[in-house]
Amino acid sequence: MAYKQFNMADLIAAIQNKIQDKTGILCYDSMNDNASRPFYFAEAVEKRPVSSKTMYTDAVTVAIHVMASKDGTSADRYKLIQQMEEALTEDIELQGEFDLIMQTNCGITPMDTKEINGITKINEEHTVVSYEFIIGYGFKCKI
Repeated sequence: MAYKQFNMADLIAAIQNKIQDKTGILCYDSMNDNASRPFYFAEAVEKRPVSSKTMYTDAVTVAIHVMASKDGTSADRYKLIQQMEEALTEDIELQGEFDLIMQTNCGITPMDTKEINGITKINEEHTVVSYEFIIGYGFKCKI
């Protein structure tokens, strides 16, 4: 018996919707150097199986980049972080037959980097907040 795997794009879309609805600030799924700031950028960085005896589940780690105004202060960035963290105190809403088992804030990492994934150049300091989402997609049964 095969179980349908959830679509990673649907997970990122659910995260984007929650952040945008609760903060009023756009959240992108790819880095856009021309986007007006402030904004958020969410990317899935890891997916691994964490199934139990009774249920098929995957853990997905998502990095949410907090991009403040270029002329903003660190206090502005901290405010954006707080708004996003408060937005994600509510569970995201997944479509279809998938269950959100757990949604956990895994911490904050300040970044001063020139590239993300070898593609996009960022020339200023920003912050990454990591979240782990455990998603169930089927129960195991004995036949």
